[in-house]
Amino acid sequence: MLVRYYEDEKIISAELLRDSDGFVFQLIANELNEVFNVQWKTKLDGFDQRYWDFEFKGITLTLHLEHYLGISIHVKKTEMGIESARQVLEEIGDYFKTWNPSN
Repeated sequence: MLVRYYEDEKIISAELLRDSDGFVFQLIANELNEVFNVQWKTKLDGFDQRYWDFEFKGITLTLHLEHYLGISIHVKKTEMGIESARQVLEEIGDYFKTWNPSN
């Protein structure tokens, strides 16, 4: 996957997929669970959006599916300091750079 990182004044995001694919979203969630042993906190599913919050290394991140934006993971900059949040997000993003949902 081509992982792209974005940052604004509130969050840091890793875009995993530009397509809004519910099946791939679920595969990514399963992979996060199996590889990173994340702890799921909240799962909110709407008509064209999904927000699933999880904890990894003491930091809360959100797996997000948006109809027009695709699938991403983001973290609020207030979580445990910006550098810690960035490192955790990049660790997950780097893993998904070589991940193939068809395997």
